[in-house]
Amino acid sequence: MFIIKNLHPSTLTTEITTALEEIGHTVRNVTNVKHYQTKISLPIFFVDIDPNEGNSDIFSISTSILHTKVKIEEPYKKRLISQCKNCQSYDHTHSYCAYPTICVKCGENHTSSSCTKSPDLPAICSLFQGAHPVNYKVCTIYKKISRKHNNI
Repeated sequence: MFIIKNLHPSTLTTEITTALEEIGHTVRNVTNVKHYQTKISLPIFFVDIDPNEGNSDIFSISTSILHTKVKIEEPYKKRLISQCKNCQSYDHTHSYCAYPTICVKCGENHTSSSCTKSPDLPAICSLFQGAHPVNYKVCTIYKKISRKHNNI
């Protein structure tokens, strides 16, 4: 996956796909990035191409696609570790989760919205059994995973 910057937001994704296929890359998907609040299209496109040996040259191709000077970059790495809102585990999101639902507040098998735990009782971490909610960033499990991600 890579990012193409400086193409006009009105550029059709099919045109980008065709232009990249003409120079020998097999494109899986092209997506125009939208501003997270206004939902206005930005001059940034995420491009997903089939993995093969010839695709490493994508960063060294001429900086012109569709008669426009562009920048081709790798996507930025996320600083935060993704946490599933379904099972509360790390490194995946609820969209890709097949595990049972775990409550953030009490650590039992139900949604947080249907939790009957009293607010004056401390939350219970389902990952570490600590006296804090499972999404607490000072949890020893979160720290351990964070260190692992930073060392990669």
